[in-house]
Amino acid sequence: ERKIMNTHTTIGGQILSGSTSPVIQMGERVALTHHEKWDGTGYPRGLAGEDIPIEARICSVVDFFDALTMDRPYRKAVPKEEVVEMIVAESGISF
Repeated sequence: ERKIMNTHTTIGGQILSGSTSPVIQMGERVALTHHEKWDGTGYPRGLAGEDIPIEARICSVVDFFDALTMDRPYRKAVPKEEVVEMIVAESGISF
């Protein structure tokens, strides 16, 4: 299941590819790279640091914050203050 789920980055990029619109081109970059991590341990390509587009790095932080501060069927939301601390702790690793 995890392998299949991880393909959403490349599938999203493929769906958005070929556009001449700068906004859609940015969306393609974000779709392809929003799960890359600063330290190179992300997916799908294992990009690291500034090789990850800035717009994808921003979306990654936003996605992390949103995922943890929202209730899920399997857990309660984490308080926002704790999530901010987690983001700071992940600086230089994930972001």
